[in-house]
Amino acid sequence: MKGRITQWKDDKDFGFIVPDIGGEKIFFHITSVKNQARRPRIGDAVLYDTARDTQGRLKARGVIIEGITPRIGTNRNESVSPVVPANRDVLDYVSMLVAALSLVFGIYIFYETGNTEKAAPVGALFVAAIVILNRQKKPKEKCFTCARCKRIENHSKRTIRAWNNGFTKLYCDFCHKQWLREYGEPQANTGNGGCLGVAVILIILPVAAGYGVCNWLI
Repeated sequence: MKGRITQWKDDKDFGFIVPDIGGEKIFFHITSVKNQARRPRIGDAVLYDTARDTQGRLKARGVIIEGITPRIGTNRNESVSPVVPANRDVLDYVSMLVAALSLVFGIYIFYETGNTEKAAPVGALFVAAIVILNRQKKPKEKCFTCARCKRIENHSKRTIRAWNNGFTKLYCDFCHKQWLREYGEPQANTGNGGCLGVAVILIILPVAAGYGVCNWLI
């Protein structure tokens, strides 16, 4: 069937189609759009099939926006490449080495001199290494396939942050909101954040212990 989009709520990912032959408007959701090179717009001419949901309401399915080339991966039946997790590079390993050496060297200086000012430059080097180690990387691909509805979406700050934290199942904004409504806020991943937490513990405990010993001796 042919029709035209007369209503579209971009923030809620649904709209309505009016058939060219006339009749009642038909509901459709973004997940029913096959070629998603861009978002649907009011006035778009579309091809579609119809079906009824469990409550007997008429809805459109298999919606194709005319004039747009279908994108690979938008069909649920097509194979979808998995999201490749963020890998550590040379800069990460150098930062880890610098952080470890500066930590040991800083503790040594503080132990020998008891002066925090002399250990401060090494501490600054440690902090810089940790900041570099926990920097936000960007995926090579600009787009990803939603793990739930299989629609192709551009990466956002939220998905890039999740990808950096080790998540390989990414969701579009609509499915992410649905997921939060069903399961609540996701637990923090212990990827890069775990490294930072361990590093902070490793530096705080020895320094605190050394400071306490010095005060006790004095």
